[in-house]
Amino acid sequence: MTHRTRHRLTTTVSSIAAAFALTLPLVGSAAFASPSAAARPTAGRLDTAVAPASAPALPTGVPDSGKLPYYDDRLMKELLMIRLAMANGQPGRAFSEWSNVAFTLVDPTGLSEEQLDAIVENPPQGSGPLVVYRKVDLFEFRDYLPEGAYQRVRDAGLDHLLMVGGSFPKRRNPDENTDPGSHSEPLVLRALERLSADPNYDGASFDELTWASERDFCQQCRQLIDGGARRFHSYDYDLTDAEVSERNQKIAVAMKKHTTDKARERAVATINTQYKKIATTRNAETRLRLGKDITKARKEYGEEQRREKEYQEATKDTLKIPGSPCPATTVNNASIHGSSPVTLANPAVFTRSGPLRSQPCDEGEGASAPRGSGLAKALADPASAPGGIDFTTLELRYLSDSGKGLRYAFGAGPGGPDNEKNSAAGVKAAKESSDAFFVWLSMPRSTFWVNLNPTEPDRIVDANLGRTDVGRILLQADLQLKKTTAALIHPKTGLGKKFWNRIGGRCMSFRTWVVPGQARVNEQGDQLYILDAPLKVKMESQHLSGQGSEGAASCKDRSDPGSEERNEKTFRDLVLPGIERAVNHAAQYADLRRVYLSRVAAEWYRERDTRSPSTYGDLIDRGDVSRWETRTKWKPRDTFDAYVHSYKHGEFKVTERTRKGNYIYTRTYIYGGVDLSRLPLRKVPSADAFRDRWAGMQQDTARSAQAARPAANGSQIWMGGDNSGTGKDSSATGDDRGSGNGHGGADSDKGPNSAQSAGGSSGLLGSWLVPTLVGAGLLFVVVLVRRRAGRVRPGSGPGR
Repeated sequence: MTHRTRHRLTTTVSSIAAAFALTLPLVGSAAFASPSAAARPTAGRLDTAVAPASAPALPTGVPDSGKLPYYDDRLMKELLMIRLAMANGQPGRAFSEWSNVAFTLVDPTGLSEEQLDAIVENPPQGSGPLVVYRKVDLFEFRDYLPEGAYQRVRDAGLDHLLMVGGSFPKRRNPDENTDPGSHSEPLVLRALERLSADPNYDGASFDELTWASERDFCQQCRQLIDGGARRFHSYDYDLTDAEVSERNQKIAVAMKKHTTDKARERAVATINTQYKKIATTRNAETRLRLGKDITKARKEYGEEQRREKEYQEATKDTLKIPGSPCPATTVNNASIHGSSPVTLANPAVFTRSGPLRSQPCDEGEGASAPRGSGLAKALADPASAPGGIDFTTLELRYLSDSGKGLRYAFGAGPGGPDNEKNSAAGVKAAKESSDAFFVWLSMPRSTFWVNLNPTEPDRIVDANLGRTDVGRILLQADLQLKKTTAALIHPKTGLGKKFWNRIGGRCMSFRTWVVPGQARVNEQGDQLYILDAPLKVKMESQHLSGQGSEGAASCKDRSDPGSEERNEKTFRDLVLPGIERAVNHAAQYADLRRVYLSRVAAEWYRERDTRSPSTYGDLIDRGDVSRWETRTKWKPRDTFDAYVHSYKHGEFKVTERTRKGNYIYTRTYIYGGVDLSRLPLRKVPSADAFRDRWAGMQQDTARSAQAARPAANGSQIWMGGDNSGTGKDSSATGDDRGSGNGHGGADSDKGPNSAQSAGGSSGLLGSWLVPTLVGAGLLFVVVLVRRRAGRVRPGSGPGR
């Protein structure tokens, strides 16, 4: 049944019910009742709810219908956002506890994303005192939708829902039940009717999927809204269905018991007074609680905004270069060649920092407040993603260069309660990724290695690379590599016993190197999507032979020439796979994987710069890393000394006694290192790239620039930012709480008498219609006055 037909029928049924109710001498809340109310389940209350037969299995603890905590639940949080949107149009009443706010999530199938944008930007006129239209993320509210709705909208090619919400700015009225027409639900439904009647949106369903209201839905409103929609509220209100049924039964008994009309009227009045008192007491208690909770929620929202500003400041230079007010101003900019103490104290992440601008490189624009990013929002409120975010897994997965700066997106795994407070790890990870990107650009590829060998203290790391966190992370990963290997081959473990039982000879050398695997990326013009970037662990003989060398020859067992080859094969078969799994998945190597992904991005960027000018092409192979020196007290020798200590005290010297006539000592020396100098990139066509784990990656990364966005398959959370200074954000979707889209932005409402979008604009029509009408009116008055003046004779006038 279409939205239009259903509401015509609903209106008819409501009229009949209201007419029947008026035939009884009921007052107050009795006017909300109907004879059918007792038979209708209350979907808005947990204690009396009856779930439909096709109720979906609900994840994350969301009930099929009923109570959800005000503001603390992300669906109910939107109720405060609507009040914030009211603040300009109704500043005195926007946060009044006497008003109730409600909204519905609307099925957008039959519309395009462009049409959804048109509704939000140019909402229908005449919707009532205040109606808010917003586009909201489909995935974010998937758990609140009826069964099948999420997939239906996805199958229609849409990533958003339409939210329509509002409130009548009511005056204080001790009897809140006498004017059901001023409830917020009918206001929202009238707005939907206008949309349904608009020929521009012919064919769209506009069906209500989910309702949210501050107070429980009154009896009349429950009949008006779609019975198939899920309904949630935060506070009790009016009479429950059970109480209405009970009251109606008492009235029926009284009508039979008393024989005169006067006696019946007195009995019914007494019953109504009894139940009106119940509703009035309940509503007063709710009003007091709501008033306190609105104040508390506004305070918490202010704290969220403060945290977001703090994290925006902490990450404002993500993928920027410090010292230059704008990317690519001049090749010979002084900040490119040197860095000030201030710059070093506040290093940059992915952009040339200066006074942060809302659009960093727009001509003629002065410094302004930082533009919000999805990364900053996620750091400020990790719990906004279901289950939280594990920021220790933060990795760069998307990069784009417009020629005026970079757009980027990080991915991170979903977390749990323990991960919701590790935002500091997210800031650290973002800075490490950003610094690494510029280090990989600035240093020549020949320096991308580290080597821990107890006999080579002077060949640990390139001197310049050793001044950066990249050098630190690579060396610490090399140290961890040796610890991982030692743990795997320890003779007290099952694998270690198997390993030692298979090897032979008197001398062995197992040198392993971490090297790049084949990175799979998708390239679309100036955009890079990093799909997979595995690291490989190779024996030194494999690694060096691939570079034209025969490998190490430090250990040759002349008594058994074939033993070294057999031992190496045993090591490759038994031990090497475990080392490689750890390098690619264990938490101890997360920093290494993170800076390696920046290495992949930098390699693509180098290649791209050979084809077309790029924002930071002037940095390539300059060898200057002064802007990205480590902010720790670490020195390369620290890691080397830690390695030598472990080596001398047995962590890397495993001794096993085996009986072959006499006891002999078998020693293994594990050297090697990390070598990321050669990186093979495999470019994957788009048709093959965005499947399975990466399904929706293009849309998710684009939208993550404004707000954190969980991937549709739940595998990770996307968090991005935009330093490109393009002047327009093509990915803005209207679901950014910091941008004024229904969240109290500076232009969220212009007045109480017209429908307002969440962005606060009345649309293009309103921008010229009002001045035109005013001008026409003035012209008409002038013409009328001149005509009247022409009819009046000189000297004539009104009598005195």
